[in-house]
Amino acid sequence: MSFKVHSIYINLFCLIFILFVFNSCNNSDIEYSIETKVNPYKISPLTALLQINTESLCRASVKVLGETPIEQSFDTYSKNLNIPIVGLYPNTVNKVVVTLIFENEKVIDTIKIQTNKVPQQFPRIEINKLDRSNMESGLHACDIHFANFGKFNSIPMIFDNQGKVRWYLDLSFDGKMVSPFQRLKDGTILMVGRHVIYEFDMLGKQLKQTLINQNYGMHHEVLELPNGNLLICVGKRDAYININEESILSDSDFIILYDRKNSKIIKEWDLAKHLDVTRNDMNFLRPGDWLHMNGLAFVEKDSSIIVSGRNQGLIKISWNDELQWIMSPKRNWGKSGRDSKGFDTKPFLLTAVNLEGKPYNNDVQEGVVSKNDFDFSWGPHAPKILPNGNILVFDNGFFRNYNNQNNYSRAVEYHINETDKTLTQIWQYGKEKNNALFSSIVSDVDYLHNTKNILITSGFITPKVNHSAKIIEVDYATGKEVFEATLYYKNLKGNRSASWGQSDILYRSERLELKY
Repeated sequence: MSFKVHSIYINLFCLIFILFVFNSCNNSDIEYSIETKVNPYKISPLTALLQINTESLCRASVKVLGETPIEQSFDTYSKNLNIPIVGLYPNTVNKVVVTLIFENEKVIDTIKIQTNKVPQQFPRIEINKLDRSNMESGLHACDIHFANFGKFNSIPMIFDNQGKVRWYLDLSFDGKMVSPFQRLKDGTILMVGRHVIYEFDMLGKQLKQTLINQNYGMHHEVLELPNGNLLICVGKRDAYININEESILSDSDFIILYDRKNSKIIKEWDLAKHLDVTRNDMNFLRPGDWLHMNGLAFVEKDSSIIVSGRNQGLIKISWNDELQWIMSPKRNWGKSGRDSKGFDTKPFLLTAVNLEGKPYNNDVQEGVVSKNDFDFSWGPHAPKILPNGNILVFDNGFFRNYNNQNNYSRAVEYHINETDKTLTQIWQYGKEKNNALFSSIVSDVDYLHNTKNILITSGFITPKVNHSAKIIEVDYATGKEVFEATLYYKNLKGNRSASWGQSDILYRSERLELKY
Protein backbone atom coordinates (compact mmCIF):
# COMPACT_ATOMS: atom_id res chain seq x y z
CA MET A 1 0.00 0.00 0.00
CA SER A 2 2.81 2.38 0.89
CA PHE A 3 4.50 1.47 -2.40
CA LYS A 4 1.40 2.60 -4.33
CA VAL A 5 1.26 5.89 -2.43
CA HIS A 6 4.96 6.42 -3.08
CA SER A 7 4.42 5.80 -6.80
CA ILE A 8 1.57 8.30 -6.89
CA TYR A 9 3.77 10.99 -5.34
CA ILE A 10 6.54 10.26 -7.86
CA ASN A 11 4.12 10.50 -10.78
CA LEU A 12 2.61 13.69 -9.39
CA PHE A 13 6.08 15.22 -9.04
CA CYS A 14 6.94 14.27 -12.64
CA LEU A 15 3.71 15.83 -13.89
CA ILE A 16 4.39 19.07 -12.00
CA PHE A 17 7.96 19.13 -13.38
CA ILE A 18 6.76 18.61 -16.98
CA LEU A 19 4.15 21.36 -16.63
CA PHE A 20 6.82 23.68 -15.20
CA VAL A 21 9.16 23.04 -18.11
CA PHE A 22 6.34 23.42 -20.64
CA ASN A 23 5.21 26.68 -19.14
CA SER A 24 8.77 28.03 -18.92
CA CYS A 25 9.19 27.36 -22.66
CA ASN A 26 5.83 28.41 -23.99
CA ASN A 27 4.15 30.68 -21.46
CA SER A 28 7.06 32.99 -20.80
CA ASP A 29 6.41 36.62 -20.00
CA ILE A 30 9.31 37.61 -22.22
CA GLU A 31 8.18 39.70 -25.17
CA TYR A 32 9.67 39.04 -28.59
CA SER A 33 8.87 39.46 -32.26
CA ILE A 34 9.91 37.45 -35.31
CA GLU A 35 9.81 38.93 -38.80
CA THR A 36 10.42 36.59 -41.74
CA LYS A 37 11.97 37.58 -45.05
CA VAL A 38 11.94 34.78 -47.62
CA ASN A 39 14.68 34.75 -50.28
CA PRO A 40 16.25 37.89 -48.81
CA TYR A 41 18.82 38.40 -51.61
CA LYS A 42 16.57 37.29 -54.51
CA ILE A 43 18.68 34.38 -55.80
CA SER A 44 18.23 31.68 -53.12
CA PRO A 45 14.47 31.01 -52.91
CA LEU A 46 14.59 28.17 -50.35
CA THR A 47 16.17 30.34 -47.66
CA ALA A 48 14.87 32.96 -45.28
CA LEU A 49 16.17 35.54 -42.82
CA LEU A 50 14.53 35.90 -39.41
CA GLN A 51 14.74 39.28 -37.70
CA ILE A 52 14.20 38.58 -34.00
CA ASN A 53 13.76 41.36 -31.45
CA THR A 54 13.56 40.63 -27.71
CA GLU A 55 13.67 42.55 -24.46
CA SER A 56 16.57 40.46 -23.11
CA LEU A 57 19.76 39.01 -24.52
CA CYS A 58 19.31 35.61 -26.13
CA ARG A 59 20.68 33.29 -28.76
CA ALA A 60 18.68 31.14 -31.15
CA SER A 61 18.41 27.79 -32.88
CA VAL A 62 16.14 26.87 -35.78
CA LYS A 63 14.81 23.59 -37.14
CA VAL A 64 13.05 23.12 -40.47
CA LEU A 65 10.66 20.23 -39.87
CA GLY A 66 10.23 17.41 -42.38
CA GLU A 67 11.43 13.93 -43.27
CA THR A 68 14.95 15.31 -43.50
CA PRO A 69 14.97 18.10 -40.88
CA ILE A 70 17.58 20.84 -41.10
CA GLU A 71 18.69 22.21 -37.73
CA GLN A 72 21.28 24.80 -36.78
CA SER A 73 22.24 26.70 -33.62
CA PHE A 74 23.87 30.11 -33.39
CA ASP A 75 26.07 31.28 -30.51
CA THR A 76 25.65 35.06 -30.77
CA TYR A 77 23.72 36.69 -27.90
CA SER A 78 21.78 39.83 -28.73
CA LYS A 79 18.42 41.56 -28.34
CA ASN A 80 18.31 41.95 -32.13
CA LEU A 81 19.18 38.76 -33.98
CA ASN A 82 19.35 38.07 -37.72
CA ILE A 83 19.00 34.30 -38.02
CA PRO A 84 19.45 32.60 -41.41
CA ILE A 85 17.33 29.62 -42.42
CA VAL A 86 18.36 27.19 -45.15
CA GLY A 87 16.77 23.96 -46.29
CA LEU A 88 13.14 24.99 -46.78
CA TYR A 89 10.96 22.67 -48.84
CA PRO A 90 9.75 24.12 -52.17
CA ASN A 91 6.05 24.80 -52.84
CA THR A 92 5.29 24.21 -49.16
CA VAL A 93 4.07 25.95 -46.03
CA ASN A 94 7.19 25.06 -44.03
CA LYS A 95 7.03 24.68 -40.29
CA VAL A 96 10.15 26.02 -38.59
CA VAL A 97 10.75 25.63 -34.86
CA VAL A 98 12.53 28.66 -33.42
CA THR A 99 14.10 28.32 -29.96
CA LEU A 100 15.20 31.46 -28.12
CA ILE A 101 17.63 30.69 -25.32
CA PHE A 102 17.79 33.27 -22.56
CA GLU A 103 19.90 33.22 -19.41
CA ASN A 104 17.35 31.35 -17.31
CA GLU A 105 14.74 30.02 -19.70
CA LYS A 106 13.83 29.07 -23.25
CA VAL A 107 11.05 30.24 -25.50
CA ILE A 108 9.97 27.87 -28.27
CA ASP A 109 7.83 29.06 -31.16
CA THR A 110 6.81 27.51 -34.48
CA ILE A 111 6.54 29.78 -37.48
CA LYS A 112 5.26 29.06 -40.99
CA ILE A 113 7.12 29.99 -44.18
CA GLN A 114 5.54 29.65 -47.63
CA THR A 115 7.82 28.89 -50.59
CA ASN A 116 7.28 28.68 -54.35
CA LYS A 117 7.85 25.85 -56.82
CA VAL A 118 11.33 25.13 -58.11
CA PRO A 119 12.05 26.24 -61.70
CA GLN A 120 10.43 24.18 -64.42
CA GLN A 121 13.73 23.06 -65.92
CA PHE A 122 14.92 21.32 -62.73
CA PRO A 123 15.47 17.58 -63.20
CA ARG A 124 13.26 14.88 -61.77
CA ILE A 125 15.28 13.23 -59.01
CA GLU A 126 14.83 9.55 -58.28
CA ILE A 127 16.49 7.85 -55.28
CA ASN A 128 17.45 4.35 -56.40
CA LYS A 129 19.44 3.24 -53.34
CA LEU A 130 19.67 4.62 -49.81
CA ASP A 131 21.70 2.93 -47.06
CA ARG A 132 21.95 5.87 -44.69
CA SER A 133 23.82 3.95 -41.97
CA ASN A 134 26.75 3.32 -44.31
CA MET A 135 26.75 6.65 -46.16
CA GLU A 136 28.82 9.75 -45.60
CA SER A 137 26.83 12.37 -43.70
CA GLY A 138 25.39 15.39 -45.49
CA LEU A 139 23.16 16.01 -48.48
CA HIS A 140 23.75 16.03 -52.20
CA ALA A 141 25.16 19.20 -53.76
CA CYS A 142 25.05 19.50 -57.55
CA ASP A 143 27.08 21.79 -59.80
CA ILE A 144 24.33 21.75 -62.42
CA HIS A 145 23.89 23.85 -65.57
CA PHE A 146 20.77 24.16 -67.71
CA ALA A 147 20.74 24.52 -71.49
CA ASN A 148 19.73 27.94 -72.73
CA PHE A 149 19.92 27.88 -76.54
CA GLY A 150 23.70 27.77 -76.77
CA LYS A 151 24.49 29.19 -73.34
CA PHE A 152 24.07 27.86 -69.82
CA ASN A 153 22.05 28.99 -66.84
CA SER A 154 24.03 27.91 -63.78
CA ILE A 155 21.83 27.04 -60.80
CA PRO A 156 23.69 24.87 -58.25
CA MET A 157 21.34 22.92 -55.99
CA ILE A 158 21.25 20.62 -52.97
CA PHE A 159 18.73 17.79 -52.65
CA ASP A 160 17.94 15.51 -49.71
CA ASN A 161 17.66 11.75 -49.26
CA GLN A 162 14.08 11.79 -50.53
CA GLY A 163 15.06 13.55 -53.76
CA LYS A 164 13.58 16.89 -52.66
CA VAL A 165 15.47 20.05 -53.65
CA ARG A 166 16.22 21.93 -50.42
CA TRP A 167 18.47 24.74 -51.62
CA TYR A 168 19.53 26.38 -54.85
CA LEU A 169 21.33 29.49 -56.04
CA ASP A 170 20.09 31.07 -59.26
CA LEU A 171 23.12 32.52 -61.06
CA SER A 172 21.40 32.91 -64.41
CA PHE A 173 21.84 36.68 -64.07
CA ASP A 174 25.43 36.16 -65.26
CA GLY A 175 24.17 34.98 -68.64
CA LYS A 176 26.86 32.34 -69.02
CA MET A 177 28.24 29.29 -67.22
CA VAL A 178 29.45 29.97 -63.67
CA SER A 179 31.40 27.05 -62.20
CA PRO A 180 32.57 25.05 -60.30
CA PHE A 181 30.24 25.20 -57.30
CA GLN A 182 32.13 24.78 -54.02
CA ARG A 183 32.22 25.84 -50.36
CA LEU A 184 35.60 27.05 -49.16
CA LYS A 185 37.00 26.29 -45.72
CA ASP A 186 35.58 29.56 -44.35
CA GLY A 187 32.06 28.66 -45.56
CA THR A 188 32.06 31.00 -48.56
CA ILE A 189 30.46 29.78 -51.79
CA LEU A 190 32.91 30.53 -54.58
CA MET A 191 32.25 30.22 -58.32
CA VAL A 192 33.76 31.86 -61.37
CA GLY A 193 32.66 33.14 -64.74
CA ARG A 194 35.10 33.78 -67.53
CA HIS A 195 36.53 36.95 -65.99
CA VAL A 196 34.77 37.32 -62.62
CA ILE A 197 35.10 35.59 -59.25
CA TYR A 198 31.85 35.47 -57.24
CA GLU A 199 31.67 34.93 -53.49
CA PHE A 200 28.31 34.35 -51.75
CA ASP A 201 26.90 33.17 -48.46
CA MET A 202 24.21 30.47 -48.32
CA LEU A 203 21.40 33.03 -48.37
CA GLY A 204 22.65 34.34 -51.72
CA LYS A 205 24.20 37.49 -50.31
CA GLN A 206 27.08 38.56 -52.53
CA LEU A 207 30.13 38.94 -50.30
CA LYS A 208 32.57 39.89 -53.03
CA GLN A 209 32.84 40.19 -56.79
CA THR A 210 36.29 40.41 -58.34
CA LEU A 211 37.20 41.02 -61.96
CA ILE A 212 40.49 39.40 -62.93
CA ASN A 213 42.95 40.49 -65.59
CA GLN A 214 41.04 40.38 -68.89
CA ASN A 215 43.98 38.63 -70.56
CA TYR A 216 42.95 35.46 -68.69
CA GLY A 217 39.72 33.51 -69.09
CA MET A 218 38.82 31.15 -66.25
CA HIS A 219 37.18 27.78 -66.86
CA HIS A 220 36.55 24.32 -65.42
CA GLU A 221 38.53 24.40 -62.16
CA VAL A 222 39.19 26.60 -59.14
CA LEU A 223 41.10 24.84 -56.37
CA GLU A 224 41.53 26.21 -52.86
CA LEU A 225 45.05 25.71 -51.48
CA PRO A 226 45.81 25.13 -47.77
CA ASN A 227 46.88 28.78 -47.40
CA GLY A 228 43.61 30.07 -48.91
CA ASN A 229 45.02 31.04 -52.31
CA LEU A 230 43.45 29.64 -55.47
CA LEU A 231 44.77 27.59 -58.36
CA ILE A 232 42.68 28.33 -61.45
CA CYS A 233 42.59 26.82 -64.93
CA VAL A 234 42.65 29.57 -67.54
CA GLY A 235 43.07 30.33 -71.18
CA LYS A 236 45.31 33.27 -72.03
CA ARG A 237 44.62 35.92 -74.63
CA ASP A 238 47.12 35.95 -77.52
CA ALA A 239 48.61 32.56 -76.60
CA TYR A 240 49.41 30.66 -79.80
CA ILE A 241 50.73 27.26 -80.75
CA ASN A 242 52.44 26.32 -84.01
CA ILE A 243 51.01 23.32 -85.88
CA ASN A 244 52.27 22.45 -89.34
CA GLU A 245 53.80 25.92 -89.59
CA GLU A 246 50.42 27.51 -88.87
CA SER A 247 50.00 29.81 -85.84
CA ILE A 248 46.80 28.84 -83.99
CA LEU A 249 45.20 30.52 -80.97
CA SER A 250 45.13 28.06 -78.06
CA ASP A 251 42.92 27.81 -74.97
CA SER A 252 42.69 26.00 -71.64
CA ASP A 253 46.42 25.57 -71.24
CA PHE A 254 47.56 27.88 -68.40
CA ILE A 255 47.26 27.72 -64.61
CA ILE A 256 47.32 30.83 -62.45
CA LEU A 257 47.92 31.23 -58.73
CA TYR A 258 45.45 33.78 -57.41
CA ASP A 259 45.92 35.63 -54.13
CA ARG A 260 42.32 35.72 -52.91
CA LYS A 261 43.03 38.04 -50.00
CA ASN A 262 44.70 40.70 -52.12
CA SER A 263 42.80 39.97 -55.35
CA LYS A 264 45.77 39.53 -57.66
CA ILE A 265 47.51 36.96 -59.86
CA ILE A 266 50.93 36.09 -58.48
CA LYS A 267 52.15 33.16 -60.59
CA GLU A 268 51.38 31.23 -63.79
CA TRP A 269 52.26 27.89 -65.38
CA ASP A 270 52.25 27.29 -69.15
CA LEU A 271 51.28 23.67 -69.84
CA ALA A 272 52.38 23.89 -73.48
CA LYS A 273 55.91 24.24 -72.17
CA HIS A 274 55.74 20.61 -70.97
CA LEU A 275 53.64 18.77 -73.55
CA ASP A 276 53.36 17.98 -77.26
CA VAL A 277 50.78 20.44 -78.57
CA THR A 278 50.62 18.66 -81.95
CA ARG A 279 49.38 15.34 -80.50
CA ASN A 280 45.76 15.22 -81.68
CA ASP A 281 44.59 11.65 -81.03
CA MET A 282 41.81 12.87 -78.70
CA ASN A 283 41.21 16.41 -79.99
CA PHE A 284 38.00 16.48 -82.00
CA LEU A 285 36.91 20.05 -81.35
CA ARG A 286 39.51 22.36 -82.84
CA PRO A 287 43.32 22.47 -83.11
CA GLY A 288 43.71 25.18 -80.46
CA ASP A 289 41.95 23.01 -77.88
CA TRP A 290 44.89 20.62 -77.81
CA LEU A 291 44.79 20.06 -73.99
CA HIS A 292 41.31 21.01 -72.70
CA MET A 293 42.44 21.24 -69.08
CA ASN A 294 39.54 20.40 -66.76
CA GLY A 295 40.87 19.54 -63.29
CA LEU A 296 43.64 20.13 -60.78
CA ALA A 297 44.84 18.40 -57.62
CA PHE A 298 47.42 19.79 -55.20
CA VAL A 299 49.95 17.39 -53.66
CA GLU A 300 50.82 18.83 -50.27
CA LYS A 301 53.84 16.64 -49.56
CA ASP A 302 55.88 18.22 -52.37
CA SER A 303 53.70 21.22 -53.40
CA SER A 304 53.21 19.77 -56.87
CA ILE A 305 50.18 19.94 -59.14
CA ILE A 306 48.33 17.12 -60.89
CA VAL A 307 46.68 18.38 -64.09
CA SER A 308 43.85 16.65 -65.94
CA GLY A 309 43.66 17.36 -69.67
CA ARG A 310 40.73 15.76 -71.47
CA ASN A 311 42.66 15.53 -74.72
CA GLN A 312 46.02 14.35 -73.32
CA GLY A 313 45.70 12.60 -69.94
CA LEU A 314 47.13 13.42 -66.51
CA ILE A 315 50.45 15.13 -65.88
CA LYS A 316 52.36 16.24 -62.81
CA ILE A 317 54.32 19.47 -62.64
CA SER A 318 56.37 20.86 -59.78
CA TRP A 319 55.71 24.17 -58.04
CA ASN A 320 58.86 25.40 -59.79
CA ASP A 321 57.31 24.56 -63.17
CA GLU A 322 59.14 21.36 -64.07
CA LEU A 323 57.49 18.33 -65.66
CA GLN A 324 57.51 15.23 -63.41
CA TRP A 325 55.55 12.62 -65.40
CA ILE A 326 52.79 12.04 -67.97
CA MET A 327 50.03 9.44 -67.47
CA SER A 328 48.70 8.72 -70.94
CA PRO A 329 48.78 6.11 -73.70
CA LYS A 330 52.24 6.28 -75.28
CA ARG A 331 51.10 6.73 -78.87
CA ASN A 332 52.33 9.77 -80.84
CA TRP A 333 54.23 11.76 -78.23
CA GLY A 334 56.87 14.13 -79.59
CA LYS A 335 58.62 17.30 -78.48
CA SER A 336 57.24 19.85 -76.04
CA GLY A 337 56.67 23.55 -76.52
CA ARG A 338 54.37 25.92 -78.35
CA ASP A 339 56.60 25.60 -81.40
CA SER A 340 57.41 21.88 -80.79
CA LYS A 341 61.08 22.73 -80.32
CA GLY A 342 61.36 21.78 -76.65
CA PHE A 343 62.46 18.56 -74.98
CA ASP A 344 61.42 15.02 -75.88
CA THR A 345 58.31 14.10 -73.84
CA LYS A 346 58.65 10.31 -74.20
CA PRO A 347 60.97 9.78 -71.18
CA PHE A 348 58.27 11.30 -68.94
CA LEU A 349 55.57 8.80 -69.96
CA LEU A 350 54.64 6.33 -67.22
CA THR A 351 54.87 2.62 -68.03
CA ALA A 352 51.83 0.55 -67.05
CA VAL A 353 52.66 -2.48 -64.87
CA ASN A 354 50.50 -5.07 -63.13
CA LEU A 355 50.37 -5.69 -59.36
CA GLU A 356 53.50 -7.86 -59.63
CA GLY A 357 55.40 -5.05 -61.33
CA LYS A 358 55.43 -6.67 -64.77
CA PRO A 359 54.94 -4.28 -67.72
CA TYR A 360 52.02 -4.90 -70.06
CA ASN A 361 52.68 -5.42 -73.76
CA ASN A 362 53.12 -2.60 -76.23
CA ASP A 363 49.46 -2.58 -77.37
CA VAL A 364 48.39 -1.79 -73.78
CA GLN A 365 51.10 0.84 -73.37
CA GLU A 366 49.92 2.60 -76.53
CA GLY A 367 46.26 2.30 -75.55
CA VAL A 368 45.25 0.10 -78.49
CA VAL A 369 43.77 -2.51 -76.13
CA SER A 370 42.71 -2.61 -72.49
CA LYS A 371 43.26 -5.35 -69.94
CA ASN A 372 40.81 -6.58 -67.32
CA ASP A 373 43.09 -5.26 -64.59
CA PHE A 374 44.37 -2.12 -66.32
CA ASP A 375 43.35 0.69 -68.59
CA PHE A 376 44.37 4.31 -68.94
CA SER A 377 41.88 7.07 -68.20
CA TRP A 378 40.44 8.40 -71.45
CA GLY A 379 39.17 11.99 -71.44
CA PRO A 380 39.70 12.14 -67.65
CA HIS A 381 38.16 14.55 -65.14
CA ALA A 382 38.48 15.53 -61.48
CA PRO A 383 41.77 14.05 -60.17
CA LYS A 384 42.00 13.65 -56.39
CA ILE A 385 44.89 12.71 -54.08
CA LEU A 386 43.95 9.89 -51.70
CA PRO A 387 45.31 9.64 -48.13
CA ASN A 388 47.64 6.85 -49.27
CA GLY A 389 49.12 9.10 -51.96
CA ASN A 390 47.42 7.34 -54.85
CA ILE A 391 45.44 9.21 -57.50
CA LEU A 392 41.69 8.86 -57.92
CA VAL A 393 40.19 10.09 -61.19
CA PHE A 394 36.99 9.91 -63.22
CA ASP A 395 37.77 7.98 -66.40
CA ASN A 396 35.16 9.16 -68.91
CA GLY A 397 36.17 6.49 -71.40
CA PHE A 398 35.82 8.90 -74.28
CA PHE A 399 37.23 7.33 -77.49
CA ARG A 400 38.70 4.46 -75.47
CA ASN A 401 41.24 2.44 -77.49
CA TYR A 402 40.85 5.07 -80.25
CA ASN A 403 37.32 3.95 -81.17
CA ASN A 404 33.72 4.24 -80.03
CA GLN A 405 33.14 0.52 -79.51
CA ASN A 406 34.18 0.21 -75.85
CA ASN A 407 32.14 2.85 -74.05
CA TYR A 408 32.13 2.82 -70.26
CA SER A 409 32.97 5.35 -67.59
CA ARG A 410 34.39 4.60 -64.17
CA ALA A 411 36.16 5.80 -61.07
CA VAL A 412 39.70 4.48 -60.99
CA GLU A 413 42.60 4.54 -58.53
CA TYR A 414 46.23 4.44 -59.65
CA HIS A 415 49.50 4.04 -57.78
CA ILE A 416 52.51 5.79 -59.31
CA ASN A 417 56.10 4.85 -58.58
CA GLU A 418 57.82 8.13 -59.41
CA THR A 419 61.31 6.63 -59.14
CA ASP A 420 60.63 3.86 -61.63
CA LYS A 421 58.14 5.90 -63.67
CA THR A 422 55.54 3.12 -63.45
CA LEU A 423 51.77 3.10 -63.14
CA THR A 424 49.59 0.44 -61.49
CA GLN A 425 45.81 0.24 -61.40
CA ILE A 426 44.65 -0.48 -57.83
CA TRP A 427 40.84 -0.16 -57.81
CA GLN A 428 38.00 0.70 -60.13
CA TYR A 429 34.22 0.93 -60.19
CA GLY A 430 32.08 1.30 -63.29
CA LYS A 431 33.54 -0.90 -65.98
CA GLU A 432 31.11 -3.66 -65.04
CA LYS A 433 28.20 -1.25 -65.72
CA ASN A 434 29.08 -1.12 -69.44
CA ASN A 435 27.49 2.01 -70.95
CA ALA A 436 24.95 2.57 -68.11
CA LEU A 437 27.32 5.13 -66.55
CA PHE A 438 28.99 6.30 -69.72
CA SER A 439 29.46 10.06 -69.78
CA SER A 440 31.62 11.36 -72.60
CA ILE A 441 31.99 14.79 -70.95
CA VAL A 442 32.04 16.46 -67.49
CA SER A 443 31.66 14.23 -64.35
CA ASP A 444 33.40 13.86 -61.01
CA VAL A 445 34.76 11.55 -58.34
CA ASP A 446 35.47 12.23 -54.66
CA TYR A 447 36.95 10.46 -51.66
CA LEU A 448 34.70 10.71 -48.59
CA HIS A 449 36.98 10.96 -45.58
CA ASN A 450 34.72 9.73 -42.77
CA THR A 451 33.43 6.54 -44.39
CA LYS A 452 36.28 6.15 -46.89
CA ASN A 453 33.59 5.65 -49.53
CA ILE A 454 33.89 6.92 -53.10
CA LEU A 455 31.35 9.37 -54.54
CA ILE A 456 30.94 9.12 -58.30
CA THR A 457 29.11 11.56 -60.55
CA SER A 458 28.34 10.61 -64.13
CA GLY A 459 26.99 13.89 -65.43
CA PHE A 460 25.95 13.35 -69.04
CA ILE A 461 24.39 9.95 -69.66
CA THR A 462 22.52 9.75 -72.95
CA PRO A 463 20.54 6.54 -73.30
CA LYS A 464 17.97 6.27 -76.07
CA VAL A 465 15.01 7.11 -73.84
CA ASN A 466 16.15 9.27 -70.93
CA HIS A 467 18.93 11.82 -70.83
CA SER A 468 20.17 11.80 -67.25
CA ALA A 469 22.95 11.93 -64.67
CA LYS A 470 23.80 9.60 -61.82
CA ILE A 471 25.32 10.15 -58.39
CA ILE A 472 26.56 6.97 -56.73
CA GLU A 473 28.30 6.41 -53.40
CA VAL A 474 30.30 3.17 -53.31
CA ASP A 475 31.75 1.24 -50.41
CA TYR A 476 35.45 1.10 -51.35
CA ALA A 477 36.08 -2.27 -49.66
CA THR A 478 33.10 -4.15 -51.15
CA GLY A 479 32.34 -2.21 -54.31
CA LYS A 480 28.67 -2.14 -53.28
CA GLU A 481 26.48 0.92 -53.74
CA VAL A 482 25.23 2.55 -50.54
CA PHE A 483 23.56 5.47 -52.35
CA GLU A 484 22.37 6.04 -55.87
CA ALA A 485 20.31 8.85 -57.38
CA THR A 486 19.27 9.47 -60.97
CA LEU A 487 18.60 12.98 -62.21
CA TYR A 488 16.38 12.97 -65.30
CA TYR A 489 16.99 16.11 -67.36
CA LYS A 490 14.17 18.02 -69.06
CA ASN A 491 16.09 20.07 -71.67
CA LEU A 492 13.46 22.72 -72.25
CA LYS A 493 15.82 25.17 -73.97
CA GLY A 494 18.15 22.99 -76.00
CA ASN A 495 18.28 20.22 -78.57
CA ARG A 496 19.62 17.46 -76.26
CA SER A 497 22.90 17.29 -78.14
CA ALA A 498 26.39 17.42 -76.67
CA SER A 499 26.82 20.86 -78.22
CA TRP A 500 27.73 23.62 -75.80
CA GLY A 501 24.69 25.06 -74.04
CA GLN A 502 22.25 22.75 -75.85
CA SER A 503 21.85 20.14 -73.15
CA ASP A 504 21.68 20.12 -69.36
CA ILE A 505 24.82 18.88 -67.61
CA LEU A 506 25.84 17.95 -64.09
CA TYR A 507 29.47 18.98 -63.94
CA ARG A 508 30.23 17.77 -60.42
CA SER A 509 28.56 16.79 -57.16
CA GLU A 510 29.68 16.87 -53.54
CA ARG A 511 28.46 15.49 -50.24
CA LEU A 512 27.76 18.65 -48.27
CA GLU A 513 26.21 19.61 -44.95
CA LEU A 514 23.28 21.93 -45.59
CA LYS A 515 23.91 24.75 -43.18
CA TYR A 516 24.53 28.46 -43.19
